[in-house]
Amino acid sequence: MVASTSKSLLRRLADEIASLLRDDPRRVIVGEDVRDGGMLGLTRAAREDEALAARLLGGPLTPAAAIAHATGLALAGRRPLVILPSASALIEGFAALRELGRISASAGGERSSAVVILAPTGPGFGLGGDGAESPEDLVAGLPGLRVLALGEAREAPALLRAAAGFDAGEQPTVVFLPRTLLLRELADEDVPSGSFPRALGAARRVREGDDATIFAWGAGVALAEAAVDQSGHACAIIDLSGLAPLDADALAAAAARTGKLVIVHPGQRNAIAAEVAALLADRAILHLDAPILRVGGADGPLPYSAEANALPTVEAIAAAIAEVATY
Repeated sequence: MVASTSKSLLRRLADEIASLLRDDPRRVIVGEDVRDGGMLGLTRAAREDEALAARLLGGPLTPAAAIAHATGLALAGRRPLVILPSASALIEGFAALRELGRISASAGGERSSAVVILAPTGPGFGLGGDGAESPEDLVAGLPGLRVLALGEAREAPALLRAAAGFDAGEQPTVVFLPRTLLLRELADEDVPSGSFPRALGAARRVREGDDATIFAWGAGVALAEAAVDQSGHACAIIDLSGLAPLDADALAAAAARTGKLVIVHPGQRNAIAAEVAALLADRAILHLDAPILRVGGADGPLPYSAEANALPTVEAIAAAIAEVATY
């Protein structure tokens, strides 16, 4: 019997990245210090394999240049994976990211834009400042991008492989990785083998329940689970998973089942949460039995000691659940 091993999610992602490079010679890695393992060690396993070292394309932390470089590589037939040290780097590279999203559409599908961007997001490493930022809503507003948010640590390797496979077409993809998940230890038996269990971007039903429906993504999923346990109410929890495009039919159907809705999101204001609320008000209005409540974190910028406040508290989510469930 083979003994089970436990690895951090970062290490499992590093192993998956090396495997992706071995499986497809078109794949290359772009990012700061990737030839030395990268800031988060995500290219450590690839660096240890001499056959893969030539496809680790390191450079300074200039997100616009990294994204533009990856776009050019994709146009030349490569399959680049951009690894950023922080999702906030996407703000600096916004113009290049916008152009990446326009490539396939503006060329009528005749040019490839098969780029995957990995971006750690939100609090979790004690970085404070921009480390607590969650710019998913800014990125999701750009046309032409597929935007995904990891909500379950165990799914990360399969999600990365599915995103890099471009089975759903050569649409550039941004994958947000919550820092609260990246340091989790996962035993072998806890990581599902095989392909990703649903279509990329499809919403994931985390729990069943009839008292209310909680919509969340990324780090908010675990907070929603803890809040449901604390509230004592039987609530459905839906992980959006895909932030652009939204899985509108699944979200509307989930809202209609209970008619009592809570949206959990980072920050005081969030465009994705607003879009989901508008979608549900439009598609499920006849089923709503209470106002749609949104529960977010503190508005930034935040000091280092308060980075966790960028996410809503379990207590605030539980209070919102109680309010809609007893409305």
